[in-house]
Amino acid sequence: MALFQKIDRLLAGEIISLTFVITAGVSSIMMMAKLPKYADFLFSAPDILTSFLMLLLYILPSILKLTVPISLLLACAIVTMRMSADRELEAWMSCGVSIVRLAFMPTLLGVGVMFISLSSSLYFEPYSNKQWEKFKWLQGRSLVEAFIKNSLKEKSFIYDLRDSKNLLMTDAAKLSLYFGNVNSSKTHMKDVFIAFSDPNSLYSSYIIAKTGELSKELVSGYPDYLFKLNTGFIYSYKEGKNSLPSLMKQQPASHYVFPNKNIPKSELNLYPTPSDWTVTQYSNLNLSLVSVFKDKFKIEMNPTNQMDQLYPKEYFTALTAEKEKKENWKTSEDVVEKILFFMKQISVPVSTVFLPLIGVCLGILDPRKKQISVYFGIGIVIFALYSSLSLCQQLALKFVVSPYSMLFVTPFVLILILLVLMRWRSRYPPSCGFFEFISNDYSKLKYLFIHKRPL
Repeated sequence: MALFQKIDRLLAGEIISLTFVITAGVSSIMMMAKLPKYADFLFSAPDILTSFLMLLLYILPSILKLTVPISLLLACAIVTMRMSADRELEAWMSCGVSIVRLAFMPTLLGVGVMFISLSSSLYFEPYSNKQWEKFKWLQGRSLVEAFIKNSLKEKSFIYDLRDSKNLLMTDAAKLSLYFGNVNSSKTHMKDVFIAFSDPNSLYSSYIIAKTGELSKELVSGYPDYLFKLNTGFIYSYKEGKNSLPSLMKQQPASHYVFPNKNIPKSELNLYPTPSDWTVTQYSNLNLSLVSVFKDKFKIEMNPTNQMDQLYPKEYFTALTAEKEKKENWKTSEDVVEKILFFMKQISVPVSTVFLPLIGVCLGILDPRKKQISVYFGIGIVIFALYSSLSLCQQLALKFVVSPYSMLFVTPFVLILILLVLMRWRSRYPPSCGFFEFISNDYSKLKYLFIHKRPL
C-alpha cells in the first residue's frame, strides 16, 4: 500500500493552495493596517522604493508567525466542510476511513508548517531585524554625508530645520552648528558650537568646545562619523510645563520669589517659565552623528533591548548573562520579559501541530446543518489560543507563574480542545450538535458521579 493514498493527495493539494491564499490575504490586510504608522518614514526616506522593501522585510516575519498557523486551521476546516457539504466525506467514511486516518495528511502538513514557523521566528525574524538596523545605519550615514558635504564651511553658522526639503525630518527639531575655523578637508575645526532643540519635549542642549575633529570610524561594526570634541561644556535645558503664576497658585507657601507679593498676574506672565539647567564640563567627548540621524528611522520601540536580533544560541548566552547580573532574577520584570519573548517565539509555532486536526474536527458536519457553527468554532479556538498566551504573560509578569510556562500553555489548551472535539466527532455521522453533545455528556458524568459508578 502506498504511503500517500488518493485521499492524502487530494487533501494536501487543496489545503496547501488554500493556506497560501488565506495567508496572502490576511497578511496583506495586516500589513495595510500597519503601513499608516510608517507613512512619515516612507515619504521622508531618500529612497522610497528601497525603504518600502526593507520595511516589508522587517515586518513580514512577525506577521507570518501569526497568520500561517491560523491560515492552516481555516484551510483544514474549509476543505473538510466542503467535502462534507458535497457528501464526499460520507463516501470516504463508508469505505472505512476514520477521522484519525482522515486527519493524517493535515497533521503531517501541520508538522511541516511548525518547522517552517520555528525557522521563521527563530532565524528569519532576527535576520530581518538585523538587516533593518543595518539599513537604518546606512540611511543615517547617507544623511550625515550629505549634511557634511553641503553645510560645513569655514567660519559659518549653519541652521537647519528638519523637514522634507533637506531630508532631515520627522519633527520640528532644530540643529545648529558653528565652527570658528574649519580646515580644507573638513576634519578639524576650532571654536565648536552645537545646539539642538526639540519643541515636542521642550528640551534643548548646547555644546561648546575649543577644538573638534570629525573622523570616520567603525562603531559596533558599522561605519560612523564621530565628532571628537576637546575641552568644553554641555548645557542641557528643559523648560517646565507650568508657568510661574500657575506654580505660585498651586504651591503658594513654596514660591516666595519676589519681595513684592502684589505683582499683578499679567506681569508675572511676562517672566520666563521655570526651567531645569544642567551644566557638565568635559575634556573629551565623542558624538556619533549617525546615531543621531538614524533615530529618524526608528519605527517601533524594542521591548527586548535589541535582543530580538539574536539567534537562539546568542539569545540564551545573553539571557544567561542577564540572570547572573541579578541575584533574584525570577522577580526581575526585565529578565522575565526576555524569557517570555523567547518562549512565545516557540510556543505559537509548536501549537501549529494541533490546529489542522482541530480544523478537520470542526469541518465535519451534517450537510443539513448550517455552516456558521464551523466559523464560530474557529473563532473560539483562535480566541483560546491568544487569550491563553496573554493570560500566561500577565501572570508571569506578576510573578504568579514561571515564565517558562509560556512554552506549554497554548499546546495544553489546544490539546484539551482537541480531546473534546475528537470525542464529539467520533460519533460520525454527527447526529447531534456540539451543545447537545456537551449536555448529554454532562448528564452522564453527573449520573455516574451521584451514583458513584465506575466509568
